[in-house]
Amino acid sequence: MDTKAILIAAGLTGVAAVTGVTSAVMQSQNPQPLSTGAPTTIVSPISKPTDKPDGVPTSSQGSSQAPVSEPVKPNSEPLPVKPQEPEAASRKVETCKVTMAKVADANPPLNVRSNPTIAPDNIVGTLENGTFVTVTNELDGWFGIATPIKGWIAQSQTDSGCNEKTERVSFGAGGNSVTIAERFVGTGIHRYRFNLGKGQTLSVRSDRGTLPMILAPNGKELRGLDDRQTSWSGELAMTGDYTLELDSNYKGYKYSFSVQVNRS
Repeated sequence: MDTKAILIAAGLTGVAAVTGVTSAVMQSQNPQPLSTGAPTTIVSPISKPTDKPDGVPTSSQGSSQAPVSEPVKPNSEPLPVKPQEPEAASRKVETCKVTMAKVADANPPLNVRSNPTIAPDNIVGTLENGTFVTVTNELDGWFGIATPIKGWIAQSQTDSGCNEKTERVSFGAGGNSVTIAERFVGTGIHRYRFNLGKGQTLSVRSDRGTLPMILAPNGKELRGLDDRQTSWSGELAMTGDYTLELDSNYKGYKYSFSVQVNRS
């Protein structure tokens, strides 16, 4: 083949090559539509599927789970406890008897009647305010009296109280002391009983009037007979009812005393 033929063949070959490249480029710029068959999932060989929600970054070194915060610990310090208030002491009247009264009529003098009814013909006498009477009976708001005139008077027109009285006193839960304030109207005797234990220390102080007598369960008097004494304290030798006792021999008086027990 001569030189001219060789050059023509080489030129045709180059044109074909260029034409092939141009066709390939045009095909890449104008891809053919995909088939209408089943969709094809394309998985990148570099990335891996993940179940993390969108927007949550995944660490390339650690776990793909979100960091977990420490639970909030409750306050380990105990709440302050309010101290419980001791209960008040209780007093229960076991016996009460009125033996004297003092006349206190809003419109004196007070009528004394022959029977416990209001009638114009049963008045047997009158009494001035401040007069002490001896009471022998009680009936439906009336006092039967023996002195200074025998008959009946209206209870509401008198000043009266328990002349003979016995009270049971108990300390409340958590308590160990009590103050008792009372009075006599006329003569009488008041007894206050406490159930106490051996080894406890009993302290009694008079705030008004005389100091009570202190009687042990066996009847023995503990503080002595000194009327000038205003307080007493001592350790108890036995368990049982201790009685604090006061009496009145004339027209009565007011009194007040405090009792304290230190438990063993």
